[in-house]
Amino acid sequence: MNLLDLALVVMTLSLLPCLYRIVFGPTVADRVVGLDALTLVIVVILGAYSYVQESPFFLDAALVMAIIGFIGTIAIARYLEEGEIF
Repeated sequence: MNLLDLALVVMTLSLLPCLYRIVFGPTVADRVVGLDALTLVIVVILGAYSYVQESPFFLDAALVMAIIGFIGTIAIARYLEEGEIF
């Protein structure tokens, strides 16, 4: 097990606090922050795993997930602030 494999394990374990915040967040804003952090950690895991497997497919998946996560966070924040998305 090299250092990158250990980093993947640590990043996978860092998903647990994000899941806790999503499930037990006292407010909707806390849940949105937890979901945004979860998306970010998954994007980093996909990037590191792409390097380990030497496959650019995972980088494409990480990029798409990052874009969808960003748009989703903006949409939810706007909904919470104004009550409508568009």
